[in-house]
Amino acid sequence: MLFALGLISLFTGHVASHLEYYSFKFMKGALSSKLNRHPPINIWKSKASKLYYGCSSRDPNFPHAVRGRASNGYLLIATSGGLNQQRTGIIDAVVVARILNATLVVPELDHHSFWKDDSDFVDIFDTEWFINSLAKDVTIIKRVPDKVMRSMDRPPYTMRVPRKSPPEFYLDQVLPTLLRKR
Repeated sequence: MLFALGLISLFTGHVASHLEYYSFKFMKGALSSKLNRHPPINIWKSKASKLYYGCSSRDPNFPHAVRGRASNGYLLIATSGGLNQQRTGIIDAVVVARILNATLVVPELDHHSFWKDDSDFVDIFDTEWFINSLAKDVTIIKRVPDKVMRSMDRPPYTMRVPRKSPPEFYLDQVLPTLLRKR
């Protein structure tokens, strides 16, 4: 009999596979029903919750942007890639605007990439919330004022910045250009 099962399994695959599959599935169900008798744990109400903090909580020592100083100019960014890459670029732009003490213009999303998505920033994000929630840190406007645009004798200066540039790069390379071109 054992020889016959071995010969059959040689030509058809593992004979016990269905038996093992269903017994494992049954055991897994029995184990999970025993494990799921307890309600889900809320980490914020657990005994160790005093050790946790929300990542969006501002550290009390984190300074607000200095509002007494005039802006060093307008920062317009060009996003590219898929929505997630564009979102990451927008986050980076907020940080850069703070480092440079620049006024960030609400970004225009990429309409020419592979995705060919015609959505604008206002179609995807809550623009007012974006501006208001960051108001203590960065000045954000919806568009460059017409008066400023009319006063330009040529289009805004374009500069390509290497990915993952440190803050010093922006202060040493971008800020002088921003101050010259404003």
